[in-house]
Amino acid sequence: VKGCSDLLVVSADGKSVLLGKRLVHPQPDWWFIGGRMMPGDTPGSSCTRIVRRELGLELDPTRFTYVCSASLAWDMREQAPRTNGTTDVQIVLSLRLTADEAGRIKLDAKEYADSKWMEPQAVLAGDFHPALKHACANLLKRDAYTRLAALAAEPVSSDSDAKVAAAAREMLAIDVPISSGTSSYVIKFGDYQGAVNVVL
Repeated sequence: VKGCSDLLVVSADGKSVLLGKRLVHPQPDWWFIGGRMMPGDTPGSSCTRIVRRELGLELDPTRFTYVCSASLAWDMREQAPRTNGTTDVQIVLSLRLTADEAGRIKLDAKEYADSKWMEPQAVLAGDFHPALKHACANLLKRDAYTRLAALAAEPVSSDSDAKVAAAAREMLAIDVPISSGTSSYVIKFGDYQGAVNVVL
């Protein structure tokens, strides 16, 4: 079992997350920016190292914020013997870039074939790994809770109560389209196909 720190890189306007099309197992498809944690790493220091290597950006570890955690078991891995698979404890953090930082991204060509910015809601509605969907839903819920808490801290009035109620309804409406069982998403890479089973 290894620890992984995976990152939802958020655009400067807060509307999109950066996905990388990975070239390596265990997830050779659209995925987080991220990777394994090394002995002595904190999730923030791990993400700082990964962002330096995979995006070419030098960032302070205090800028990363917690989103969610998951346990992932894979039947393939990049290291030999590949078919031994791997099990990961995943810690997902988020990072909001400035427009300047987003413009300076240099994706590591050994790790990623492509990248794209997507709204988290589009990830939830698309054909993506359930762990990526789970993290995007948690990011949306966390941000909605932050807005709700800020409104709840304002002086009480009939107008403020209506705003709090609307923000609470917005947060509760965020759907997490994940259920236990075999996912419709399938990992495909060359001749390899792997089913994704979800246990909640």
